[in-house]
Amino acid sequence: MGEYSTSIGSSAGENGIKRIPMNSVWTAVENCMAKKDYTTAKAVLAEAGREAASYGDLSGELQVLHERIALARRLGEYAECDELCNQATDVLTKLNMQSTPSAASLFINIADTLIEEERYRDALRYLDPACDIASENRENGGELLLASALNSKGVALTAIGEFERAQKCYDDALAILLSHPEHVLDTARTHINLAHLMSRWTGDDEEVNKHLITAFKLFDGKDLIRDYRYADACLRCAESFEFFGFFLYKNQLRKRAADVYGENA
Repeated sequence: MGEYSTSIGSSAGENGIKRIPMNSVWTAVENCMAKKDYTTAKAVLAEAGREAASYGDLSGELQVLHERIALARRLGEYAECDELCNQATDVLTKLNMQSTPSAASLFINIADTLIEEERYRDALRYLDPACDIASENRENGGELLLASALNSKGVALTAIGEFERAQKCYDDALAILLSHPEHVLDTARTHINLAHLMSRWTGDDEEVNKHLITAFKLFDGKDLIRDYRYADACLRCAESFEFFGFFLYKNQLRKRAADVYGENA
């Protein structure tokens, strides 16, 4: 594709296995995502995956598959997403990494795909071990993984009507995120999720509105980088604000996303 070069940064790893140049791959993909050029991003990742497989670079292959799952989910290509999930779990097993933070991250990714497909109980079968692994690795970056897993678990539990368990997940996620103020967008996501939970569980409009207002205010953080990740969070949350009739907030967030992408979001 010409988007990255295997001659830049490629190296021999353990047992002399050639490694794909992950930094070059991520730079190319980031550039595509910032322009919403998902077609090229897919092509870059597919090429990188083929090269990793040809080298026997299982670690590189797993990282690429992880990103391909997220991109296929974003595009609503669920059949492809399911196939990529199967490939990734196979590679994870070959690497004997089923109990590592990398496994927890992959399980969350797979679960988020299953949630999009409304396969909530299947998602929980991945989120339970993800939570366990992340809890056991809190000192090695697992704490934020745990918050992510708990957020996704709360969504799945809300969908199947297990509201008290969902509330506990969100409360535990917030307890973690509030000690990591740099992850303010994840905190906003948690408040949005709580608004949906309360709407279904208690119907308490005051409680719902409190979470929505809190979430919106978090998007005004002075230290937030207004990049495509910020824009994507704006668009995701705008849908929820529209659902609850907060049209002014919806419009403001969509305008911010459009400012990042340089187009109508």
